[in-house]
Amino acid sequence: MTVADVALDVRAGGTGAVYTYRAEFAVSPGDAVMVPLGPRTSLGFVVRVREETTSAEAGTFKLKSILSRVEGFGLPEPLLRTLEFVAEEYLCPFPVALSAATPPGVLERLANEWTLTEKEPKELTRSQQEAYETIRDAGGTLTESPTKKLPAASKRTLSLLVQKGLVERRLAFSPFSERRKAKGLFRLPSDGSKVERFLTKEGKRKPAQALTLMRMQAANASALSAMEVKALSGVTDQTLNSLVTAGLLELVEEGTQGRKTPPEPNDEQLSAIRKLVDSVESRAYRPFLLYGITGSGKTEVFLRAAAACLRTGRQVLYLVPEIALAAQAIGQLRDRFGDRVAVFHSDLTPKERLENWSRVRSGAIPVVLGARSALFAPLANVGLIIIDEEHETSYKQETAPRYHAKTVARKLAEIHGATLVLGSATPSVETYAEAIQGSLTLLSLTNRAVTAARLPEVFVDDLGEGYRTGQPAILAPLLQEKIEATLGRGEQGILFLNRRAYAPFLLCRDCGEQFMCPRCAVSLSYSRFDRTLRCHHCGHREPPPDVCPACEGIRLSPIGIGTEKVEEAVRELFPTARVARLDRDVARRKGALESILAEFRAGEIDLLVGTQMVAKGLDFPNVTLVGVIAADVSLNLPDFRASERTFQLLSQVAGRAGRGARPGEVVIQTFSPHHPAVECAQAHDFETLFKILHEERETAGYPPFRRLVNVLLSSESQSLATDSSFRAAIELENLEGAEVLGPTDAVLSRLHNRWRRQLLVKLPPFSPARLVGERLAGLSGKDLQVILDVDPYSMT
Repeated sequence: MTVADVALDVRAGGTGAVYTYRAEFAVSPGDAVMVPLGPRTSLGFVVRVREETTSAEAGTFKLKSILSRVEGFGLPEPLLRTLEFVAEEYLCPFPVALSAATPPGVLERLANEWTLTEKEPKELTRSQQEAYETIRDAGGTLTESPTKKLPAASKRTLSLLVQKGLVERRLAFSPFSERRKAKGLFRLPSDGSKVERFLTKEGKRKPAQALTLMRMQAANASALSAMEVKALSGVTDQTLNSLVTAGLLELVEEGTQGRKTPPEPNDEQLSAIRKLVDSVESRAYRPFLLYGITGSGKTEVFLRAAAACLRTGRQVLYLVPEIALAAQAIGQLRDRFGDRVAVFHSDLTPKERLENWSRVRSGAIPVVLGARSALFAPLANVGLIIIDEEHETSYKQETAPRYHAKTVARKLAEIHGATLVLGSATPSVETYAEAIQGSLTLLSLTNRAVTAARLPEVFVDDLGEGYRTGQPAILAPLLQEKIEATLGRGEQGILFLNRRAYAPFLLCRDCGEQFMCPRCAVSLSYSRFDRTLRCHHCGHREPPPDVCPACEGIRLSPIGIGTEKVEEAVRELFPTARVARLDRDVARRKGALESILAEFRAGEIDLLVGTQMVAKGLDFPNVTLVGVIAADVSLNLPDFRASERTFQLLSQVAGRAGRGARPGEVVIQTFSPHHPAVECAQAHDFETLFKILHEERETAGYPPFRRLVNVLLSSESQSLATDSSFRAAIELENLEGAEVLGPTDAVLSRLHNRWRRQLLVKLPPFSPARLVGERLAGLSGKDLQVILDVDPYSMT
């Protein structure tokens, strides 16, 4: 007999398991099917089909049969193979990997279809004859749509016709109608003065509208669809309609908006374009690294390669770190390829996500833009995969399935015989090492585009000098001087510190008591703004005490600095300046993010203090100064990637200054002015830092010279977590080619009331991580969670 292994879709009521069913009609891997699951019916996907002898059913139960195949809703075979790779590579059950690929709301779009067979009708009742003729008059197939159900009596009659063999019943995915054209496209008015007046005068009172206009300016597109604008801005149709009514956006029909003329590539760009076009046309897997300094025109190279791919009749997958920060990519793709682009992102409504999924699967949309989850779009014939800003940590999924987009994209490109292009101005050490060694073809852009603004001048200020002279300060003299000059010219500045709250912890100066989270092994951050002690991991909050509970002393002091303390210091030093703060604590308040950005763009804020949130996204043309308060916050993290990430972050922050016509300046304050990451960031010199870090990684045995698997064990019982970690170490003994560090307490040894222990396994490069999974397969249980993070990006 023929049997099929079916993975049940957790999004559609399945259990997230794989079960075996009898296949009494032809099915293939990837087919969507309806199967019995206890007393109910569930949607699943066929993983594999095989033949079994009838003796397989000689046990105490018989296999149930697949009920029906869902027409028009299977997974393309290349996607199924990719999901199998994810499950094997990242040590997770296949249904967990499957959950990343299936859209929500499927069951609501399933329709019944009744089709006439070739059997002659005989001895029918009147109602049966009428039903038979109705199907015949409808062309041989009668469909019950999700929105228009047939009466129960009619369905009973159709069931009798099925029993007589006159009609076949099947389930089909009901396709969406053609996209409505009524709403058209949105564009900024040709006379930009009205928009500028709104942003500088009224925007602070209508922040959602202001943010939408800023995103549209950043996109710099001829026009965008409503779905694309909402993807960038997170606004509703009501906001868009209000902007149209006010004359701040224009509504135009598709095809009448005009297109911007693409810039002419320079010689370096042309060379890169030719190599990528040749690769795309070869229809063979080839990986590239497009390494180009800021402003060198990497996006134009991507777009030309994408156009060549579409000319071959194949599809394009374009990945970005975050959709909200991909305004330029969305705008340029829309300008080049019109409505042939689908944007995949988590803020779409379930209906919009399913509609996009359906249109891509049907082949109507050949270009998909999205964050890492877009890897699992139902593309059947991919010719080009682009990963922009490939160094960004957001390409690593931190919950199951814990995949890395670059690794999965590589497998996807191999399966399709596609070209893979990784792009960055500050590539990861691992990626650049592959390019140097020849595993990736290196394409370099060393010249800035003609229209690009100049790189800012970067100054490094030694914070240790203030301590040596007995005059420590949050803002050292150089940064104070630069701020004063910036304010004097009527320009704006951004002050960056990647640590929120007022101070990292509260300390009793009499006995040394430090206030800790009762659920996590971390100190409670002190917020002066709302007078709370807060855990940034589990959300625990409590008021700060007036006296020390340990010694009853009253000398309780906040230690260290956070963004609140920086804001306070800036207000004291520059009392006439208009200062605001933007971090996650502030952004948590509804409308605060939009309001602050709108006021900053309107010129109502002179100095914006913030965390990494201010380092990405929008361009503010009047910002000419960026101050990094303490580069050491990221530099001293217990992570072998700390130097690399600090350099990337400093480079990113520096890019916020001088985006307009005026040149920019950056001041980096640090206790480590001669650290390679700081010196190389000052010189905009990635190659030198790479050589230093590459040698360090080789000596210490870290990627790209070793492959890592982080084994994290957690339990509400401290002894169980500890004992299990030692057992894990024993299980991993003598694993060929492996080095095991630990077990030891995790950096966060207690989190959400669970005790945490970890081991770090170093494997030879390209070794399969399943070797670790096989050794630890029987370790997890009811009271013990074991997480195997392959190629980890977070060691906490």
